[in-house]
Amino acid sequence: MKKIILTTIILFSSLCCSAQLNNLSDNELFDGIKFNNVSLGDIMVASGDLTKMRSLFGNSIQERPNTTAPFLAKFLWNNQLSFGFEDETDTGNNYDLTYIKVKSNIVVVNVKGLSIKLYDDKSKFKDFLFNEKDSSYNFTDADTGSVGLSFKINKYNKVSEIELICF
Repeated sequence: MKKIILTTIILFSSLCCSAQLNNLSDNELFDGIKFNNVSLGDIMVASGDLTKMRSLFGNSIQERPNTTAPFLAKFLWNNQLSFGFEDETDTGNNYDLTYIKVKSNIVVVNVKGLSIKLYDDKSKFKDFLFNEKDSSYNFTDADTGSVGLSFKINKYNKVSEIELICF
């Protein structure tokens, strides 16, 4: 949980300056962001349900519930991806996506016509806005700024981290 909060703070601070963001419409957000061809909208609708997530990403998805956080939470993962879901109602019936982290270069992330994997070269981002301070390309929903997709670039100009955070 501490890692989620820290990551959220870092991503939020990197998203504060609008000149460094690549904005997404609702359609580009929910249907256009994809992880191995699974849309963000479909992941959100799955609401952390293990059976639904396995139908989207395969039977290797594992689950670890967290009942000690400020809110009920579920962490789902396999060798390629990890997901976080929280239920702020504490009923166990209303889990919302909080993050997705890419852990393998097998995963292809689509956004705004791009297909990006870990270790891809920075040049794949073409003319998209680059956040020099954070060394990342950040995509966020234009309406609320509550969803951010970040591609961190290392000193070798390669994608070193891919993470989506939902506020």
